[in-house]
Amino acid sequence: MLFTVVGFVLLFSCQNNSKPVLKKPVLKVVKLENSKSDDNEVYNLASVDTLPKYPGGIEKFHAFLKKNYVIPEEVIKNEALGHPVFATIKIEKDGTVSEIEIIRDFGYGSGPELKRVLKLSSNWVPAIKDGKPVRCLYSIPYYVY
Repeated sequence: MLFTVVGFVLLFSCQNNSKPVLKKPVLKVVKLENSKSDDNEVYNLASVDTLPKYPGGIEKFHAFLKKNYVIPEEVIKNEALGHPVFATIKIEKDGTVSEIEIIRDFGYGSGPELKRVLKLSSNWVPAIKDGKPVRCLYSIPYYVY
């Protein structure tokens, strides 16, 4: 019986019924309606409602690249035809091409030549999200033949 009484005393004396000293702060998130930060956001192809389009379609774009890309002499001399050059471009809200970046090339001047040709590109039809034109990142693989 003594052990039972001592057990109950220890059980109830070890319980912590005190309240915490600090309360968690209450955070309220407010989204501003006409926020300018979204105006220049660059979207990927998966997050837009309508994809950007080259006038006349992607076949015309490939024809444009093939017509204007001058194969560097070093590529021919080193028999390096058939290799890819990867680039990204940003298609602006007005359809212009900007921020051309060569992601990977195989050397011999292949990357700078693709960049030169992409600068000549005519305006695209911009991507659409929520009914408005938006900036969009577009990837371009080009095989040099």
